[in-house]
Amino acid sequence: MTSLALLTPDARFEDRARDVLPDATVSRRWREEHERIDPTKVVQELVAGGATVACLGPGVELDTLFEVAEAFDRERPEVVVLLVAPRSSEVLDRAIGVGVRDVVPPDAGPSELGRALARAAETAARRRSNLVGGGEEQRPHRVITVLSPKGGSGKTTVATNLGVALAAAGGSAAIVDLDLQFGDVAAALALTPEQGMADVARSPVPVDATTLKVFLTGHPSGLYALCAPDTPAEGDEVTYDHAVHALRTLSSAFPTVVVDTAAGLDEQTLGAIEHSTDLVFVCGMDVAAVRSLKKELDALDHLGMTVARRHLVLNRADARVGLEPGDVQAVLGLPIDAAVPSSRAVPLSLNAGTPIVVQDPRSAPARALQQLASRFSDQVVSVGSEPTGARWPWRREAR
Repeated sequence: MTSLALLTPDARFEDRARDVLPDATVSRRWREEHERIDPTKVVQELVAGGATVACLGPGVELDTLFEVAEAFDRERPEVVVLLVAPRSSEVLDRAIGVGVRDVVPPDAGPSELGRALARAAETAARRRSNLVGGGEEQRPHRVITVLSPKGGSGKTTVATNLGVALAAAGGSAAIVDLDLQFGDVAAALALTPEQGMADVARSPVPVDATTLKVFLTGHPSGLYALCAPDTPAEGDEVTYDHAVHALRTLSSAFPTVVVDTAAGLDEQTLGAIEHSTDLVFVCGMDVAAVRSLKKELDALDHLGMTVARRHLVLNRADARVGLEPGDVQAVLGLPIDAAVPSSRAVPLSLNAGTPIVVQDPRSAPARALQQLASRFSDQVVSVGSEPTGARWPWRREAR
């Protein structure tokens, strides 16, 4: 059961929290001294009743809120912290820096407040499970999310090639396009989906493992794709809850689910990260890309999203631009799991709608991507396998 601790002088907010989270145990604490005493002591008071979620505010000075949040991050990282405060870029930046899970406006309606508290409760349950070492055994299936803070990094190339390689290895695999505004997994795989993520969001009936398959588009390799909406407007219909439910459902039906994401860290991407076993970070060989990815890694650390295994793909790794792979590793603190060199074959394969692991399996980029896929399966098709005939009868030549 969720135990919610509130730090606020606002008794009406306590009533609102009880209304939107009726199954939780809710306790509110407030004394004027809370704005003056050691934040660590405030944390001790709030968790005295076994709190799993702490909601700080409203009606408290921002500096006090951030000091208490920082104390939670330092002393009790298993407790999920929400801030109830006006949202601004400055507040959000500071919140991420002290490990706050979410910032909720004081005037949030019941629906928005309820979703935020429910997500926090769910995250708290996962953190407790992971801290006692039970997380991975309870999730035998892999959810592999491909990430990069910048567009044009090669996320979709990595995600689609990874998905096809794993599916062709004999396993059952799915790919989800969570770049809801401008996703192009369908184009990269030469698919013409009849339904996709937008239809999942609009479904008038609950979507389970059986009904979800109606929304998937099959690829000849054996990969099944849940494609992005056709327009940005339709993408706005897909909420965090829709995305998370689709991932949960697919991971119960497929041994491996690969997730392509939008640039940055929107709420759907954060939902995917929370439900992932593995994170694949794609980085280019330029200072801006490395610095942006370092910021993204730091943000995930502050948010407590440190359970999933992390993998680094260095794209255009042979570019001579004054950086060496060792420099990238040193800055990011991650070993390079795959170094994909520049090659004309990559854009040719994208234009043909045929992943390079199939289009040109003996090329250096294909070998690097197969090496990455081998980390997730012992049965990945060996690089250099004959790409014509029975194994790849659907291969299309680049034009």
